[in-house]
Amino acid sequence: MRLSGLTLTVCLFLFLMSDFSQAETWPQFRGASGNGVSQEKNLPEKWSAAQGILWSVALPGRANSSPAITDHRVDITTKTDDDGLWIVSFDRKSGQQIRKVKVGTGSLAAPGPRNLWAHRHNAATPCPISDAEHIWAYFGSGLLVCQDVESGEVVWKRDLVKDYGAYDITFGMGSTPRLWGDLLFVTCMTKGPSYVVAFDKQTGKEVWKQNRKLPAEKDGADAYSTPTIFQNGNQTELLVSGSDHVNAYDPQTGKQLWIAGGLDIPSPFGRIIAAPVADASTVIATSGNPGGGGLGYIKAFQNGKSGDITQSGLLWKFDVATPDSSTPLVLDNRLYMISQNGVATCLDLKTGKPVWKKRMKGQYFSSLVAGDGKVYFLSIEGLCTVVNAANGDIIAENQLPGTFYSTPAISHGVIYLRSFDRLYAISGKP
Repeated sequence: MRLSGLTLTVCLFLFLMSDFSQAETWPQFRGASGNGVSQEKNLPEKWSAAQGILWSVALPGRANSSPAITDHRVDITTKTDDDGLWIVSFDRKSGQQIRKVKVGTGSLAAPGPRNLWAHRHNAATPCPISDAEHIWAYFGSGLLVCQDVESGEVVWKRDLVKDYGAYDITFGMGSTPRLWGDLLFVTCMTKGPSYVVAFDKQTGKEVWKQNRKLPAEKDGADAYSTPTIFQNGNQTELLVSGSDHVNAYDPQTGKQLWIAGGLDIPSPFGRIIAAPVADASTVIATSGNPGGGGLGYIKAFQNGKSGDITQSGLLWKFDVATPDSSTPLVLDNRLYMISQNGVATCLDLKTGKPVWKKRMKGQYFSSLVAGDGKVYFLSIEGLCTVVNAANGDIIAENQLPGTFYSTPAISHGVIYLRSFDRLYAISGKP
C-alpha cells in the first residue's frame, strides 16, 4: 500500500511530536514531584571532561544547590564571599549567561563546629524552583524570594526568620522548598521553630501553616530534608520527614493525613537529611547515618492509611549501609540507595530484601536520579557511575573535575551536574 505525500507528512509530524513530547523540564529538586525519575529515553551513559560535554560554565561564588531546568533556561543559586545571595540563569541550549541578580545578603546561623559543615554547606544549599515566568529561591538565612524572569526584578520577598522565629539548627538551615500548583511549601524543623508553611506562589502570602514540633532528642529535632509530592490515586500527599517522624499533609489545606514516628537513632547527632520517597503502597523514610557509623536505617510504611501508623503501618526495616544525606530512589518496585562511604544497594520494595549490592568508589552525598533504565550515582569527587537498573551492572564510570554535593538534573536528553563552582551540561555525545 502506498502512502500519499500528505500522509507521510502527517506521520513524520506525529513522530517528531511524539519524540518531542518525551522531553521534560526538571523545575525543582529531583524533578517536579521529587521522585528523581525522568521519563525520557536515550539519556547519556558515557562522558568525560574531554568528551560528551554539551557546554560548561564557571559559576560565581560557591554552593551546592541543584539546577532547575525549564524549556529555555537553567537556573542556579549561589553565595559569594561577601555573603551575597544570587540567582544566575543560563540559556539551556548554549550555556550563555542570561542574567545574574543579587537578591540579598546573608549567611547561615549554624552553632555546630565549622569544620563539620563549612566545607560543604552554606546559605545557598537550598535549590531554586523555576517555571517559564518566575524563579523562586530560598536561602539558609531565611530569605525567600520570587523573581520575574523577563525583567529580573524581585516580585516579592519574605524573611522567614523575621516572620516565624530564628533557626536553631546545628548545621544551619538547608531544606529546599517544593512547588505544587499555586502553592510553595517550606519546611522548618529545628530545636526552635518547627513548622510546614504554604505560600501563594504569585504573592508570597501565607495560605496555611501547621506547627510541626514533634518529640525528638538533641539533634534529632533538626532536619535538612525536602518535602515530596506524591499523587496517591485521587489523594495528593505532601510528604515531610524530620524530627524523628515522617508524615503526610493535604497540600491544599495543611490537614495531616497520617504520621509515623520511631525514626530516632541512638546518637546525639541523629538528624534527617534524605527526603521521603513513595509509591502507591509504600512510603520510605530514611534515618540519618552520620559519618557512616552504622546507626542509620530505612523504614517502609504502608501508604494510604490514616492516623498514627508508627506500628500499624510498618512494613519492614533495613539497617545495613544506609544513606545519610543521599535520598533513595523508588523505581519499578525496587528501592535504590547509596551510603556515604559508597555501598550501593538495591532492595525489593515490597519485602525489603536485598536484590544486589555493589561497592562504588568515593564518598556520596548527592541524591540518586534515574531515567531510561539507568540509575546515576554521583560521588563528591565527580565520579558518576551509571548502573543498569534491572540487574545492577555498571554501564560506565564517568569522571569530571570538581567537588560535587549537588544532585543531578535531567531535562531534554541532557544531564546537568553542578560542582561547587562549575555547571556542566552533558549530552554524552562526541
